[in-house]
Amino acid sequence: MDCGFEYFGSLTPAGLPASLGGAGLPGAAGPRARLAQARRAGQVRHYVAQHVDDPELSARDCARALGMSVRSLHLALASSAVTFGGLVTQARLERARELLRQEGAADSVADLAFACGFNSLSSFYRAFRRHFGICPGSMRAGQMRLSS
Repeated sequence: MDCGFEYFGSLTPAGLPASLGGAGLPGAAGPRARLAQARRAGQVRHYVAQHVDDPELSARDCARALGMSVRSLHLALASSAVTFGGLVTQARLERARELLRQEGAADSVADLAFACGFNSLSSFYRAFRRHFGICPGSMRAGQMRLSS
C-alpha cells in the first residue's frame, strides 16, 4: 500500500539537524561548544560556592543570576555527571566538614548544618555519613582529639 511517502529507515540523532538536537547531544558537540559548556559549568560551580549557605539556593535562581536558562545550566553540568542538587549538597557537606574541623568552634552540629544551608538535620546527618563515612559528631570528636 502506497501512503505517498518514502521510508528512509530509522532516524538517528546524529542524522538530525542541530535545531532538532542532532549536534546538541553530549559527545556530538565540537570543541567550541565543549569549551563553552565547561566555562558555564565553572560559572555554576563558582556561584554555588559563593551561595552555599543559602537554604533557598535553586537552579532557577543560579541560572537567572548567570544569564542562562535552567536547561543550559543542567546541560553545562551534564558533562561532569553531576546534577545541580548534587553539586549543592557536595558543596554544603564540604563546608560543614571545614566548620567541624575548625578549632574552638563552639556551634553545635545542628547549628553548623543550618549555617551550611541544610533545611533538615536528619537529611544532613544522612548525607554527611554517606559522603564521608562517619557521622559529623564523630568527625568533630576525632578532630578535637587530634588537636589536643
